[in-house]
Amino acid sequence: METHIKEIEERIQELEDREANMDENKKKMEEDFGGMKHDIGVLEGNLKKAEQEKAARDTQIKTLNEEMARQDEQIAKVQKEKKAQEEANKKTGDQLTATEDKVNQLTKLKQKLEQNIDEVGCITFI
Repeated sequence: METHIKEIEERIQELEDREANMDENKKKMEEDFGGMKHDIGVLEGNLKKAEQEKAARDTQIKTLNEEMARQDEQIAKVQKEKKAQEEANKKTGDQLTATEDKVNQLTKLKQKLEQNIDEVGCITFI
C-alpha cells in the first residue's frame, strides 16, 4: 500500500509539474498573443495611413491629368491659331509682293511716260 501511495504521490507530482508547465506555456502564449495583437493594431494603422495616402495621391493624379488635358487643349488651340496666322502672313506676303510688282511696273511706266513727255516737249520746241 505504501508503494501504491508513493506511486500516487509521484503521479500527483507529475501532474502538478505538467500543470505548472501548461500554466507557463499558457502565460507565454498569452504574452505572444498580446504582442501579436499589438503588431496587428500597428499594421492596421499603417494600412489605413497608406490607404489615405493612396487616396490623396489618386486625387492629385486626377487633378494633374485634368490640368494636362486643359493644357493639351490650349496647345491645340494655340497651334491652330499659329497655323492660321502663318497662312495669313503668307497671304499678306504674297499680296505685298504682288503690290510691289505693280508699283515697280507703274514706276517704269511713269518713267517711260516722263521720257515720252520730255521727247514730245523737245519736239515741240524745235
